[in-house]
Amino acid sequence: MERVLSTGLRLPALPRVRVAPARATLARVSRFSGALVCAAALSAGTARAQSQKPPAPPQSAASGESAGDLRGWLVRIHDAAARSSYVGTMVNSTGTSVVSTRVGHYCEGKNTLERIDALDGEPRSMLRVNDEVRTLWPRYRVAVIEPVDPRASFPSLVSGSEKHIPDFYELHVQPMERIAGHDADRLLLKARDDSRFDHVIWADHATGLLLRVDVQVAGRTLESSGFSDVNIGVKPDAAAVYAELHRADGYHVVKPAILHTKLADEGWVMQSAMLPPGFQALDCVRRALDMPGETGVQAKVLQAIWSDGITHVSLFIEPFQPQRHRSEGLTVIGATHTLTRRVNDMWLTAVGDVPPAALDQFVRALERKQ
Repeated sequence: MERVLSTGLRLPALPRVRVAPARATLARVSRFSGALVCAAALSAGTARAQSQKPPAPPQSAASGESAGDLRGWLVRIHDAAARSSYVGTMVNSTGTSVVSTRVGHYCEGKNTLERIDALDGEPRSMLRVNDEVRTLWPRYRVAVIEPVDPRASFPSLVSGSEKHIPDFYELHVQPMERIAGHDADRLLLKARDDSRFDHVIWADHATGLLLRVDVQVAGRTLESSGFSDVNIGVKPDAAAVYAELHRADGYHVVKPAILHTKLADEGWVMQSAMLPPGFQALDCVRRALDMPGETGVQAKVLQAIWSDGITHVSLFIEPFQPQRHRSEGLTVIGATHTLTRRVNDMWLTAVGDVPPAALDQFVRALERKQ
């Protein structure tokens, strides 16, 4: 079996290893995938100095808060993720599996450094220096270099602007709880339609740092991600990142070629009126896949990403190959749904933390240009 990287790249030389998805902070290990370009920051977050005290939690009623209240909470959470230095253990539970990672995230001047070590499964480390992420596989002495993902990952939560999020999620502030040793504000972001799931989030009361996120439907938790322990406000430890990078000297380096493009430029049309409401195009890239067992043979794949500000959908488009694309259907892991479908001579894969009907809308909305 070929290795499937977070970018979709397959490395046949390293069998029986499936690379865990690589978001910037790898909190939801089984859900978050890819790494394409640097994340877009909220203007309110980038304008704050690191030395500035964290803003106080928004003051609002117990339920049915205003759009402004929700935006205030989201900005606070995003700012905390951008400026905080912390070390902790993150746990992702899908109901069928539990995966833990050790995370060190450091803000040192204008630099962002991060080290993430998998505590379960195949040994691997992810090292981030600003806009670049390097995933190290010590058993195989392979280093995979990718840009930072445009999709905000735990504990940042928001991708791009928070402006329209209240149109699709209703905020309910619930009683405070204690999470990972910290007093936490508990918020329910209730979906306003059937195209997305509810999110229950816990944010550190003192700093706003996101501590836990549960993805729910009708009160049932599909997936839970968060800290089991975390120390907020630690002294930045750049040596922890750079020392591991130096230990990887001599590794075989894999750097997938990625070209930013548009669906229209690649011969596709997305009928926006058919998409679930609120999802906006975030990025589109074209890359080559090394075909397993076929030296020198490559296939091109497109990946287009949409976001409603909280959750994301990726649509992968590639030529149909019967030896690889054997069955259509739906796969569910926690909150992540994956829909595969053959359309003429192409193979489409839609992936997202959304209900299956929403994925079906993305697949049906895609058309070839005439």
